[in-house]
Amino acid sequence: MGGGGTAPAMKMSDVFILTGLTLLLGGLFMHAWVSPIDHASEDPPYTNGASMMKGDAFDLQIVVEEETTLRIVLLDEEKAVLSAESFVLAKGQEHRESITIETAGYYTYEIDTKGVNATIETDIERKYMIDLLPFPIGGILLAFGLYQRKESEEAANDVMDAELEA
Repeated sequence: MGGGGTAPAMKMSDVFILTGLTLLLGGLFMHAWVSPIDHASEDPPYTNGASMMKGDAFDLQIVVEEETTLRIVLLDEEKAVLSAESFVLAKGQEHRESITIETAGYYTYEIDTKGVNATIETDIERKYMIDLLPFPIGGILLAFGLYQRKESEEAANDVMDAELEA
């Protein structure tokens, strides 16, 4: 690697702007980036889980390509079955399921399409919207950084006059 060299110090306003924009963009990806899962017929049942608080819900949307019996199972931390439901779906039919959690903990759900191709979309609906916290924090940091930048630019533009005595 080449010589070290020096770089000018980063202004605090730039740090606040960069941090605020990073939080806003990260929050946008966290909430808006939902990609459907293509579940092939030879795949094992789709399993996923999350740490949930009381009142949170799993929002599941499943579209099957052929007629099948869809089975959705909810398991708690000890792998005990809390609910198991089966639904008969026609070719191309969509099934939506919202499973609300009664007690905080880690929960796992399993979606079995019984050997049929399916498209699965999952989402978690939080009761206390804690995952939305990056947006106001990012907005505040961005606004403060822009305010600091404006103030520093105004201070740099102020011309100081001095009286020189001869």
